[in-house]
Amino acid sequence: MKWVIKITSDINKLREKIDSIDEKIIELILNRMEVVHKVGITKSKQNSRIYVPEREVAIYKKLSALSGISEKDISNFYTEIISFCRKFEGILDVAIKKDTYSLLGVKKLFGEHVNSIFVENFEEIDTDSIKYILSPFDEEILNFIQNKNWFLINSVFINNETLYLFSSFENTILNDDDIAIVLADHKIADDFIKLNEHNFINLLPYNRAKSWSNFKLLGVIPKN
Repeated sequence: MKWVIKITSDINKLREKIDSIDEKIIELILNRMEVVHKVGITKSKQNSRIYVPEREVAIYKKLSALSGISEKDISNFYTEIISFCRKFEGILDVAIKKDTYSLLGVKKLFGEHVNSIFVENFEEIDTDSIKYILSPFDEEILNFIQNKNWFLINSVFINNETLYLFSSFENTILNDDDIAIVLADHKIADDFIKLNEHNFINLLPYNRAKSWSNFKLLGVIPKN
C-alpha cells in the first residue's frame, strides 16, 4: 500500500500547486478588471469605442509569441477573459437576425458578455444605442451600411458560412497583412487587398479590377 500512499501524496502536492496557481490567476484577472474599468471611464469621457478588434488580435499575437501556444488556441480561451473584463467598460449591443449561426457568431467574437439584439430587419435598429451588426453579406446589409455610412470591421466563420461584423466605428489601428475588404459589382470580392507598412497593396489582377463597377472599400479586418 506504500506506493498508493506515495502516489496520493504526490497528487495532493501537485493539486496544492494548482490551487496556488489558480489563486494567482484570479488575482491577476481582478487586477486586469480594475485597469479595464479605468480605461472604460476614460473611453466614456472621450466617447471612444469599447470594442477594438485590432487591439484584441494584437494581444493574441503577442501572447502566442510569448507562450508558443497558437493564436487560435489563445483566442479560444482569452476571448472569454477579455469579454468578462469588457463588461466593466460596458456590455455591447449587437444586432443580429434570429438564427443559430448569428448567435454562435456573436459568442465566438465577443464571448459570453454581450447583448444579442434580435431584429426582423436592420433598418429598425436604434443606431444611437446599437453600434454593431453581425450578418451574412446580402442586399439588406449592403443598403444599410451604405445609407448609414457604417464599416466592415471583423468577420467570423461558422459552419461553412462567413458572417461579417459591421459598425459605426471603423478600425483605426492598421498593421501589416490586415485585410481590406472591397465591394465590387455589389458583392464582396473573392480576392482582397492587403496592407503593407500601412499602405494598400492591390493584389487583384489589373484587368479584372478595371472591369469592376461600383468599386468601394468596405473596411479593414485585422489579420489573425
